[in-house]
Amino acid sequence: MFPTADAEEISQVTSLNRNLSPSRDVCDSPGHSQTAKPNNNRELTLNMLIKEVVFCIALALTTYGALHNTPTKISKHPQAVKFFGPHSLVTDWYRGQLSSALVFVNNADVSFVMYYAPWDAESQYVRDEFDKAATVLSHRVHFSAINCWNPGSECRLQHNKIPSWPILMVYTINSRGVLYKGPRDAHSMVKFLELITRPLERVSSTEDLVNLLSICDAVAVGYTPLSDTSKYYSVWYQVALKSREFDVMGEICFAVVTSEDLAADLGVETVPSARLMLWNDTKEYKVGGESQQGWNESSLIPWILDNFTQPVSRIMPMWRKAFSFERFIDGNPMLMLFTPLNPLHQQIPSYDLLREIAMEYNNCKNNETSQWTMELMKLQQVQRLLYEQKDFDKFCQDYKFKPPLRKRSKYYKRAVVSQNNKYPWSNTTHKNQKSGLFNFLVKRGLIISKLMENSEDNSELLASLGLLQECSTRELPAEKSFYENQEQCQSYEESFDFEQDVKRYWGDSETSMLPFEDDPLGSENLIQDSVKHFCKLMMFAKEWGPTAIPEKVDSNNLTKIHGLACASNFSLNMIAVDSVQNYHFAESLGIDISNRKDRTAVVILDPKHESQYVLSGPYSAKTLRQFIANFTNKSLKRSLRTHVEDAAHTHYFGSEGKTEQMGINESSIQILELTTRTFKRVVRTPGKVTIVAVCGGACDAHTS
Repeated sequence: MFPTADAEEISQVTSLNRNLSPSRDVCDSPGHSQTAKPNNNRELTLNMLIKEVVFCIALALTTYGALHNTPTKISKHPQAVKFFGPHSLVTDWYRGQLSSALVFVNNADVSFVMYYAPWDAESQYVRDEFDKAATVLSHRVHFSAINCWNPGSECRLQHNKIPSWPILMVYTINSRGVLYKGPRDAHSMVKFLELITRPLERVSSTEDLVNLLSICDAVAVGYTPLSDTSKYYSVWYQVALKSREFDVMGEICFAVVTSEDLAADLGVETVPSARLMLWNDTKEYKVGGESQQGWNESSLIPWILDNFTQPVSRIMPMWRKAFSFERFIDGNPMLMLFTPLNPLHQQIPSYDLLREIAMEYNNCKNNETSQWTMELMKLQQVQRLLYEQKDFDKFCQDYKFKPPLRKRSKYYKRAVVSQNNKYPWSNTTHKNQKSGLFNFLVKRGLIISKLMENSEDNSELLASLGLLQECSTRELPAEKSFYENQEQCQSYEESFDFEQDVKRYWGDSETSMLPFEDDPLGSENLIQDSVKHFCKLMMFAKEWGPTAIPEKVDSNNLTKIHGLACASNFSLNMIAVDSVQNYHFAESLGIDISNRKDRTAVVILDPKHESQYVLSGPYSAKTLRQFIANFTNKSLKRSLRTHVEDAAHTHYFGSEGKTEQMGINESSIQILELTTRTFKRVVRTPGKVTIVAVCGGACDAHTS
């Protein structure tokens, strides 16, 4: 049972309530209200004090917590590890030791440095190509890689605003760094470094200049005599180096004339000066005068780049591909040559053929430089035909080191005397060596020793060499025009026994110099080292693919297109694109470049009529000329992409509506490329709304 109060307790509580009831009346009286106000003030004051004490305690606790707070737990960045493999020839400064790396760079003649971030995908791709280039040129160029992302490293502290990775720089011992902006494959890097190691070609005669014109798209010649000072030469040297930032493939050849007599013979009135010799004109740069031009890098480099033109432009799309073609999309039709543009080959016959045809196509008869263009075109044609006949692979396989010169023949002595140059700085012995082995390797390979041995009379020998002088651009005066005997030149060259001539050359000569087997800088060892290096480059170039050689045709049965660009109200913009690295451009045009002979194809894009025309048949001087002539006469049948193949190797625009390719399933959103085969079936499907995106201009460049 619950406990209950008894009657006595209840009565006590009741009496207590009765006694308290009068006090309520007292509180309600006016006198008592006056005494209650001080009590209320004390309560308010007490409450305020309590609040202040609580606030002070909270503030003290907060301050104490802030002063004794533990640091935030942040994960440490991973420890830097080597980016390149243990057997790599690249010196990897993976901790970002910039000052240590610069010590090695400053002690090397040429250094190629890669600033990278190990997490960057582009850096990881370039790493393999950079390493491959080092295996080819490590004996001539120092290769270094610096991790410029490692937090707290020396490189990161000094270069903390790098916009993208990697950065590739070339440093030479006597110049500032040169930024590499070209394609990031090993072959292009090696070509770029070859240009850096030999930025200038010395011109000691008119024939040297003609030889450069027969190979290069343009020749920039600096006339900087060394008789008084070398500062003009130094400026021109720096111009040649710095220009490679904008011309990574060496389309402009830089040459220098250091002889005042030769400069005067070439018509140069004041020195220093420069000339830019183009396919249709020659620009001259004069110091001072009315133009007030100075001889410095900031003036010379823009002058060269602004005046440089070429009949056929090489396109190397890299990042923003559409901008690479933008300057050629001006409303005029565009001829595109897809062919392997091997950067390590001195000449590319398929490209050279298009260049010759482009010069003929754009050479208007009323032009003042028409004769110059015709002479240059014939010269380049002879050089191309001679280059096509050379078998460098066989030469490198059969090459053996020869013993030092022991016995000097009478022909060797006569050659030294006859080739004695009146201009200073002419090493006649070195020139004579070039006329044998080295001349075959680098120039053109016309050997005359067989005729010299078989000829007893010098007059007969000179008569026999008449045609050979016309065939060889090394002995070709610039003012002559005798380039019509290509067939006879070829028959002469085929009759020469190069190996026998080399044996006689090395075996029947002697010299008074000391033996130089142990001298790495001896002339003979330098030549042999040059041959080794050349053969190494040729072996590496084979990885790019075979050389495209145009088919031989009868030169008497060619369509004439001389000045055809001036006979119509439009002109063809001609460009060349490498079909090895950029095959996807051909794929997007419906051309399966892998099934084409030598991976070579020609297509004309006509934006005005929204048509394209593909060259059918083999690539040759005859078919290409006929192709251009038929397009100009509007007699070509446009190529319909009825049987276009899907781009299997790059992107996917399924023309058949198939979904099994590249992981596409039924839930995927498909972009169908409309062709003449699928247009009606797709667009006119009943009960379905079809959205068609029509692109023009640089459509293919954008979609790639």
